[in-house]
Amino acid sequence: MDKKKNEVKTPMGTIALLLIFAVILVVLWSNAYLTMLSRGVN
Repeated sequence: MDKKKNEVKTPMGTIALLLIFAVILVVLWSNAYLTMLSRGVN
């Protein structure tokens, strides 16, 4: 029973990695979008 309770918890490291991954995705897409705007692509 105790082992199952521990498995259900989401480790903080996993949450941190997901947040970092999400931030990187936002930065990369923003960079691509701004590059397109600067080149005048509509």
